[in-house]
Parts: sequence; C-alpha cells; structure tokens
Amino acid sequence: MALTSRGKSMIAIVSTLVGLSVISVILRVVARKKRRVKLGADDYLCFLSIVMLIAMEIELILWVAIGGNGQHQADLDMQTMMNFSKIFLANQFTYFVLCPAIKISIICFYRRLFNTRRFHLVTLALSYLIAAWGAAIFLACALQCRPLRAYWDRRIDGHCFDGNEFFIVNQAFNVVMDFVILALPVPMIWGLQRAWQDKLALNGVFALGTFVCFASIYRIVVLFWIKPYDTTYTVYQATLWTHVEPSIGLICSCLPIIRGLFPKLKLAGSRKTTIPYYINTDISGSHFAKSSPKSPASAYFKMEEGHISRATTDTEVPPENYLNPHEITVRTDIKISQDAASLKSAT
Repeated sequence: MALTSRGKSMIAIVSTLVGLSVISVILRVVARKKRRVKLGADDYLCFLSIVMLIAMEIELILWVAIGGNGQHQADLDMQTMMNFSKIFLANQFTYFVLCPAIKISIICFYRRLFNTRRFHLVTLALSYLIAAWGAAIFLACALQCRPLRAYWDRRIDGHCFDGNEFFIVNQAFNVVMDFVILALPVPMIWGLQRAWQDKLALNGVFALGTFVCFASIYRIVVLFWIKPYDTTYTVYQATLWTHVEPSIGLICSCLPIIRGLFPKLKLAGSRKTTIPYYINTDISGSHFAKSSPKSPASAYFKMEEGHISRATTDTEVPPENYLNPHEITVRTDIKISQDAASLKSAT
C-alpha cells in the first residue's frame, strides 16, 4: 500500500521526536556515568519508556503502511480495516504502559532530589495511584470487547464499549497527573533560602513539563475529532499527538539530568551570594539542600556524603572547598557544646 502524504508526515514527525528521545536517554546515561552516579529507578523507568516509545513508532509505521491510517475508510478493503484495528489495539496497550512509566520516572527523580518525610509520603502515594490507574486502564483495554477478537473482526458477534469515551477519561486523568507532577517540586524549591531569581531559574528547569501538559490537553481535543463513520481518516491528529505527548514527556524528564554534562551553566544570580545553591540532578541518594547559616562559636562537625570532619567555628570554610558549584550538596552542621556547670561536674 502506497504511503499517503499524511502518513509520510506522521512518520517523519514521530521519527524525529523518537530520535531526540533516544539521544536524550543516551545523554542521561552519559551524565550519570560522568558524575559517577548509580542508576536509579527513575533511569530504569526511562529505559522502559524508550523501548515502549520505539515500539509505538514501529506500530505507527505498520499502521500507515498496512493499516490505512490517514486514508478514507471507504477506500479500504476488509483486510486493511482488520489490520487497522489490530494495530490500533496494540498501540493502546503500548501507550498505557508508556505514560505511567514516564510519570513515575519523574516522581522517582524528585524523590532523589528532595529528602523530606512528607514529600516522600506524598510522592509514594502518587506513584501508587498512577501505577494502579495504569494497571486498571490496561485491564480495561483488554476487556473492552468480549471476546477481544471482536475488536478487529466485525464478523464475530461480540460486545464492545465506547472506545472514544474510554480514551477521553484516561486522558483527563493524565492531564490532572501532569499538572500535579509539574507542581510537586515548587514548594520545595521556594522553601530554599535563596534569591528569588535562582528559585525562578530552578523552577524553570522543572517547568519544561508545561509542554507535556499542553500536549495532554490538546490530545483530549483531537480525540473529539474522531468520527466513527471515517475513523481511519479522522484519527490522524489523535494518532500524531498520541506519539508527540510521551516523546516530549520523556525528553523533558531527561533534560535536568543532561544539564550535569554542562557544569559551567550556572543559575542566575549565583555570584551575588556567599554560599550558592546549585541543582544537582545526579544525586545518588536521598539528599536535599539545606540552608546552614553561620552559627555562634562552639564545636562543629561537617557531615558530607556520609563522612564527618571537624569544621572551624570562627571562620567560614570557603564554599568551593566543599561545594561542587553545580550540585545540591548536603551540609549538616552539628553543634556540640557543654555549659559551665556540666564541665565543672565532669571534673
């Protein structure tokens, strides 16, 4: 079957985005290795996501080549229509695995950055919610026709529920979750004792997810454009944005980590403060920047990366001696002091 202009443009756009996604994941791994940071759950979920994304592109190529996607339904024979429905169903299963994987990957990345009990509980609950929803949608997809063969073989006497309403409900959930995930780090960032310009810059890193939110919302709109009397032709925009949305999401999830490959890119206003905070997207544990102003004289111990060393009390250690200027570094000052009475009783 000859490819239509619609089919060619879809394949070209999606192939470009998938290619950028593959490059992003590769650079993510390079950044981890360069910073000598162990791969975490967020990275492995990214690997799963890129496999699913490539699978979706293969499905798209088949969908256009032998499934009649982008062509008028009246011009297609029965075998092509069956191919269309089979690939459509396979595409749904892949998409319903891909989207939760990307969302949970981003949440796991947040959990490596921000170490507070409350934040961890919230993100854990959110991860379980997204995973449970994804499993439920996957199961619903498998049960949308009884028997399932009736989805692509209209000669079988079966019963199917309205697939378009099913897609819209799922996409509405995706939009809500995208905005929740986008807003999650904002309170943590603005809680830093830092100039507002730097907080704004940090938020800008995470605000890249607004592209995903836009894509999710627009995908709901184009789902309404699918007409049952000419599904193969009117599904064009929905097909395109079904691939665009997760591709952008995966790229955006990798960008903060990729930034570790360019350590000279400082945040705005960082030169105006005594102790700069820098976002470290390569943290290999539960670490979070904690402000630690200079305290009165006493004995102090500096704890960094699990190592404890004595710190001076009357002079401040230069930041460059213990802070990598492109990371969030944990510095914990433990004050050890005794009052005069306890010292006298001890002697």
